[in-house]
Amino acid sequence: MHIENPFYSSIQTPYTQTNMAPMANMQRKEIGDQAIWTLSSAKTGNGVDQLRDDNLNTFWQSDGTQPHYITIQFLKKMRVQEVALYLDFKQDESYTPNKLSIRTGTNIQDMKEVQFIELKEPYGWYVFALKTKLLNSQEKPYVSTINIQIVVLQNQHSGKDTHIRQVKIFGPREKQNQGLSFPDFKTPEITQYASIR
Repeated sequence: MHIENPFYSSIQTPYTQTNMAPMANMQRKEIGDQAIWTLSSAKTGNGVDQLRDDNLNTFWQSDGTQPHYITIQFLKKMRVQEVALYLDFKQDESYTPNKLSIRTGTNIQDMKEVQFIELKEPYGWYVFALKTKLLNSQEKPYVSTINIQIVVLQNQHSGKDTHIRQVKIFGPREKQNQGLSFPDFKTPEITQYASIR
């Protein structure tokens, strides 16, 4: 039995679709390289390396029964603000995911769904924002987690195996010098020590 954390609950937020690959910027950084990636199954030559190679012509192809899982495990609790997937119904047809679940948790046994997505013939990059709603009605623009799981619950046209072409995981950039103020080094008290006699 899983008991929900009384201090926060995750909320569903809409996704954005774009043809441009999401990139790291001043607000976010790609943190997928800091994790260990595992798949529920994979055809030979279509595994984690193909999910992470920045090549839209390669893909992960599952090789088992549904649901299909991508599990991303960090070595410590991380702030995750977005999960981005590249899907291509035009090439992959019935291999393309239709229903997805994004889950987070501190271990595999306490995973909690933070996003449920239903897509119709998706093509392009889909960016899913992950937020945490606090009990005081405020929200954080990220979730704090050790594990992320992307679950393919169903494919387009009831396909069996799945293709996902790329996955990126983004976390917020830490603001430098948060609330710190440095002393003014031009005051007489400081400048008297500026040189050695």
